[in-house]
Amino acid sequence: MDDLTSSFPIVNNRYQIFSTIATGGMSVIYNAQDLMLERKVALKILKKELSRDQTFQNKFRSEAKASASLIHPNIITTFDFGFDGDRLYIVMEYIDGADLKTIINQNSPLSISQALDYLLQASKGLEFAHQSGFVHCDVKPQNMLVSKSGILKITDFGIARALDTISREEKYDVVWGSPYYFSPEQASGKAPSPATDVYSLGIIAYELVTGRLPFIAEDSAELARMHRSDLPIPPKDINAEIPESLNQSILKALSKDPANRYQNGEEFHRELISIQQILYSSHLTLIPVKKPESILKTHKGQIPEIQEETSSPKTMQFSTILIAIMALLLVGGLIPFWLYIILSINSLNR
Repeated sequence: MDDLTSSFPIVNNRYQIFSTIATGGMSVIYNAQDLMLERKVALKILKKELSRDQTFQNKFRSEAKASASLIHPNIITTFDFGFDGDRLYIVMEYIDGADLKTIINQNSPLSISQALDYLLQASKGLEFAHQSGFVHCDVKPQNMLVSKSGILKITDFGIARALDTISREEKYDVVWGSPYYFSPEQASGKAPSPATDVYSLGIIAYELVTGRLPFIAEDSAELARMHRSDLPIPPKDINAEIPESLNQSILKALSKDPANRYQNGEEFHRELISIQQILYSSHLTLIPVKKPESILKTHKGQIPEIQEETSSPKTMQFSTILIAIMALLLVGGLIPFWLYIILSINSLNR
């Protein structure tokens, strides 16, 4: 793919190209400036072979127009698309960061908490797309961009479906290379569904927590066969720190039969939230909680002592009342006696 930073600096008299962000078999992505709206954008220009295919052109325009309606925090926003000279292009939201594949290569395996964070964001984006009637068909970490603030966004919605118009051989050789993230049904040439995207996200989940792909081969045909028939090594067998709940969730997402997987991004997202909550709760139970002194005093061995202390004031109050009554009775009984003595003394004096 030729670099257009010098030979093709302005696209459609509007997008000024500054530098190359990434180069792939299908396109080149540039760092560009929208001269009309004065904002930075990512400009993807497709290769000449695709741009010249009239059927692909029509499909691309249809899919690009539809994908522009996907407005979600975890999906790259499509701003514009068109045809300039002999090239198809698409203008997208610019993300200052790196693609998820680069992050995996630099940090694998990721911590469980970080892996869950990326998976939750990706599944949330797929949930919205599936609810909107979209199947991505090419979910892979290269199509997920992570900003410097940690926000993950899925890109290339619509482009993968437009690629259905080209031959399967070209799709393998030019677009995907080796289909590491291909679902069994895609490898068999069957129609994709939301469960197809779930399988691909399951491959990414496996890679995030183990640092390796479940299926590796030297050619696309062998990889396709492995996706169709081979069972992956359980990720927990590779990384013992993976919780069993996450281990089982990944294996379910990688089921060969689409009916046995999570059926869409929403189901997978709900399961991941449940796993995250369980892990968070189990983490809290490991943190010692300092009990207040008042609670410690209610220790089982001290309950009788507390009961005695609490009953003591009542006992003292009752005793005081009893003594007072006895005193009154005693004093009351002596009054007649003393009156008798006084009267007797007075009578003698007379």
